[in-house]
Amino acid sequence: MTPCMPRQFMSNAFFALGKGRRRAPLRFRQGGQNILVSSPMALATIWDADILIWATSTMIAAQRCGAPIPAVLQATRYEILGFPRRDVSGGYYERLPDGLERLNRTNVVISSSEWIDEQTGAPWIEDWRISAGVVHIRLAAWLREAVLAPRAVLALDPAYFTLTSGFERLLYLIARRHAGRQRDGWAFEVAHLHRKTGITQTLVAFVALLRRVARSNTLPGYRIELSDLNWPEHVRFRPIGDRSVDKPVGIPVGIFDRTRLSTVESTPIACENHG
Repeated sequence: MTPCMPRQFMSNAFFALGKGRRRAPLRFRQGGQNILVSSPMALATIWDADILIWATSTMIAAQRCGAPIPAVLQATRYEILGFPRRDVSGGYYERLPDGLERLNRTNVVISSSEWIDEQTGAPWIEDWRISAGVVHIRLAAWLREAVLAPRAVLALDPAYFTLTSGFERLLYLIARRHAGRQRDGWAFEVAHLHRKTGITQTLVAFVALLRRVARSNTLPGYRIELSDLNWPEHVRFRPIGDRSVDKPVGIPVGIFDRTRLSTVESTPIACENHG
């Protein structure tokens, strides 16, 4: 099953990039909309988002196969945790409820008007429970609509899950969303990219981070090019090689309704592939 993510959430930092407990809201503009991501506890992290990638991929696989998409997604803990190719251990099982709760308590406001801190948005997950090792997840209605809209999702390279830095993960998502497979990729003003990532460090520190990622060359399928190594004004994400993003993740994942009448087995399903 090909990992997929709605392109709407790949252009900016919708998730905390560190594994620590970030409480400060994320605020940014995207496509004329004001976005506010907040939580009364801690924001959902970009690693918690792996659960949403699993859910998105499962629904897209069902949609492409013409299978019904239940209101409540169900799978074993191993199927969800193993989807991003983790070496699943007891520690991951113990931390799964925390990730689900952060997704449930993190609220997203998307508005054409100015946001205020008191605004109450919609969570990523409306409800969840774990019973006898089976995870039951009800995605928020707005998120289901974002996933199932025409041409709404992009396939991800499974190597995305091997990135250990939240910053590198976000850079990959931005590159995948904007550069796609275009020959010349996509260029940003460095200051603009700095704002998109939501990183609180200074612009000087941000450039140092970019240089480090560019030297390590860790982004799957993309190379980072800085316009000037002394003080770059632009950064370009350029596709490299002939790397396909349609490689399946070989973990069988089923989706079921409450009576478990419908199952979709793991199949290499191609998501939208345009950048």
